[in-house]
Amino acid sequence: MQSFTASLKLWLSMQCQMLGGVSAAMLVQTTFGVSPKIVAKWPNAAANNAALREALAQVLDKKRLHLEPDGDGHFILGQPLVIDGEPWGVLLLHLQLKDKKELPAVLKNLKLGQYWLQFLLQQPDEAPPPAVVPIIDKNSASPALLQLSASLLKENSLQETAISLVNLLAGFLQATRVSLGVRDANNIALEAISFSANFDKRTQAMQAISEAMAEALEQGAAIDFPPAHIAEPAPDSESTLPVLIKHAHQQLQQQQQLQSVHSLLVRNGDVIIGVLTIELDKQAALTNDQRSFVQQALHFAGTIIALRQQAGASVWQGLKQRTAQRLERWFGEDSWRGKIIATLLLILVVALFVPLDYRVSADATLQTTEKYLVVSPQDGYLGKITARPGDSVKKGAALAQLNDEDLRLERQKLASQVQQYRQAYDTALANSDRVDAAIADAQMDQASIQLRLIDQQLGRTQLIAPMDGIIVSDDISQTQGAPVKQGDVLFEIAAAQGFLVQLFVDERDIAAVQSGQEGQVKFSSLPGDVFAVRVKSVTPISEVREGRNYFRVDAELIQELDVLRPGMTGTGKLTAGRRALGWIWFHDLWHWLRLTLW
Repeated sequence: MQSFTASLKLWLSMQCQMLGGVSAAMLVQTTFGVSPKIVAKWPNAAANNAALREALAQVLDKKRLHLEPDGDGHFILGQPLVIDGEPWGVLLLHLQLKDKKELPAVLKNLKLGQYWLQFLLQQPDEAPPPAVVPIIDKNSASPALLQLSASLLKENSLQETAISLVNLLAGFLQATRVSLGVRDANNIALEAISFSANFDKRTQAMQAISEAMAEALEQGAAIDFPPAHIAEPAPDSESTLPVLIKHAHQQLQQQQQLQSVHSLLVRNGDVIIGVLTIELDKQAALTNDQRSFVQQALHFAGTIIALRQQAGASVWQGLKQRTAQRLERWFGEDSWRGKIIATLLLILVVALFVPLDYRVSADATLQTTEKYLVVSPQDGYLGKITARPGDSVKKGAALAQLNDEDLRLERQKLASQVQQYRQAYDTALANSDRVDAAIADAQMDQASIQLRLIDQQLGRTQLIAPMDGIIVSDDISQTQGAPVKQGDVLFEIAAAQGFLVQLFVDERDIAAVQSGQEGQVKFSSLPGDVFAVRVKSVTPISEVREGRNYFRVDAELIQELDVLRPGMTGTGKLTAGRRALGWIWFHDLWHWLRLTLW
């Protein structure tokens, strides 16, 4: 436990040194069911403990990042630490920032530091310290790993990370040369050579190293040549894999006159992301302790290298990698989801060839086959109105009455004149005055004609229904007394029977519609009823709706109900034969592609 606590203190110390500007820090463990416990401080006599403890309370209460200014560019930062998806503790820092824009970089380094901490926590408490080796003894193994991890975390690119890794391992192991190759698809690309800023991949030595790495990658196992003599190999050691081909490693050893060559796989989880090749000329092989040290270093370095790869990848490469990972997770050998999806896809492919009724959908409007307009027969004023929209009327029923008071007064005037002219005519005949009699007779005829005209106008002041039907025009009952002119439409009467359904079919589907086809229509006001229709005619009349061209198709109702009203709207579907389900789903897309690519 003392060694574990020392590791945490070292982690906190190196984390603060990496961040810079940290005056005080605390690492608090807050595992579920255990009260918060300070496991490390930096420096030992940390100042501002009260402020850090207050920040700890805020983080525990809100369960999220806490940042509080402390004046003069100083900040109190509380960062929750999540290990393997579970809350483990809180990192509290008292640091100084020149600009708030530096905060994202600080948080990024803290995120990387969590991987380092996770690596430390995953080491078993009872594991014995590494055995003595020339450069890695039992007192320096853990600090060496921490030093290596801190160095890798400070680098900003994949190349810099790879160079630091091979240089540090070469120094720790006192190796002749350490090389790192990064996997690209199924190939391996040489990324870094220890203590060599530049190298030519075309040289014989570099090609030999690349071939040795490819040999280990293709077999998915670590390779030692000559075979390492390990007294007690680890149960999960990759070197125990049987019958490994080692021709490339033998060639590399002979060319460079080495004692031994070792290639170890670099993994990120279960995925191989690279190969590390170690060349030794001062010792026969890696010892157990050295191998254990390298494997632990690669365990942590693999995660960092993967992060650097993701950060430096292009958008297309990142998308390709994420897609491959998702497909592997879904359709891998052990994925039950992949099997279910594959089964469903197979069922879908088979279903695409099943023939079904192909139905053409179209907007529908209910219209009447017979309609009559009642117009104003003359200029005048609206009087009494007895009909309103929606009323069912019979032929001859009164609809409205025009104001006839002026006409009646005019009639009385003309009737009086006719009487006067008749008396003058009788008087002229009694006096045998033929001239006056002829004049009076002509005046009497003229007045009689005007009187008959007035009687006709009076007869037309009452508007009556010319047929049985339903009033479908606007309501004019609120315009009583308003003036009207001759020819103004006052009422529109539609027949209550003999309806016609107008379907507006998209021009892409009009070729499939023919006279005599049957279908169904459902109106918005009667969603529970479905009415059978039969295509009567396909008209050449078209109209533009929402930027697309539609042709009008007239269809007749096979059965009519009293609840139907002209003007109802809904959706109609015409049966246009049987087609495969795949054709029904994708024929619009296929026609669009043919037209677009023509």
